[in-house]
Amino acid sequence: MTASRGRARKGKAAVDIIEYDVFSLWIGEEEDIVPESVSAFAINASCKEVVTGFGVYLVGTRGVRPGTQRVYSRHVREFLERRFPLGIVLGRELSARDLFLYVTEHAARGRVVTTKLAATALRSFIRYLVIRGDCDPSLIDAVPCIPNWRLSRLPRVLSEQQAATVMANLNRATPIGRRDYAIILCLVRLGLRAGDVVRLSLDDVDWRSGILRIQGEKSRRARILPLLQEVGSALVAYVLKGRPTTNERRIFVSHRRGPQKGMPMTGSAIWAVVRRAVRRSGIDVGRVGAHTLRHTFASQMLHNGVDLKRIADILGHCSLDTTFVYTKVDLDRLAEVAQPWPGVTS
Repeated sequence: MTASRGRARKGKAAVDIIEYDVFSLWIGEEEDIVPESVSAFAINASCKEVVTGFGVYLVGTRGVRPGTQRVYSRHVREFLERRFPLGIVLGRELSARDLFLYVTEHAARGRVVTTKLAATALRSFIRYLVIRGDCDPSLIDAVPCIPNWRLSRLPRVLSEQQAATVMANLNRATPIGRRDYAIILCLVRLGLRAGDVVRLSLDDVDWRSGILRIQGEKSRRARILPLLQEVGSALVAYVLKGRPTTNERRIFVSHRRGPQKGMPMTGSAIWAVVRRAVRRSGIDVGRVGAHTLRHTFASQMLHNGVDLKRIADILGHCSLDTTFVYTKVDLDRLAEVAQPWPGVTS
């Protein structure tokens, strides 16, 4: 069987499309192409009820973390709301074509990583329906697989000078400035994820011993990191001179007026802090977020001679394979092992 590969524009997702005469059996350009046993569902409920049940299954049966459950549920909700704008999921109107079109339309406007995540969420949703007896198992294969090869891209990082410029342009004379400065330091000096920063609690800081306890959401195991003086001073300045009065134990809270004031920040809010800080600094580095600063921390450690195993432990990686990507941005070391090009003397 031959296959043709459709490629989107640079920066967009590419979706492998099997030749039409075979794949049309799934997407059904004519209604009678898709077998009734494949397109039929028994469910008939509101979108909210279906998504809620899926979320309970993810946490209770699959054992996924709450963050993963929220992301998967968001994609499934988007799919159902687009397919059923009136809010009622009419099960027998769902088909393999609906699944295929949702993923390919997502690929046309999104990045490879987010499109792959959307396809994974949709595939997990179909498996949930299969377990309930509401879906034919064959429909799982209707969700396209998105190619996203490991180590195929370089992580975006800032130079030491760029990172220093970002921090220097934060106004630490204001409460929000003190908070944002402490957040940026946690990302670029400790390599924390946005979720780690969100969950960081006053109870996680051992001031006497000078350590931080980071409860990882992905690895489900805590790791202990040294509380650097620079980071500790920024946390103290924020907690004592910038943090709103609140009973919340999470360190970083919202400063918005109204009922949200003093409530814990979200992961998207942490990303917004980073984007705002980079924009204010005036450096042109393209699209950045909280993970850019985490990548910056890891690449700087590698450049300073820290071995990969140590970096993996600090970042909370369960596998060294995840950490290997940083070897691709250590250009100085790569130049040392690069072989000369035939016929070129310099």
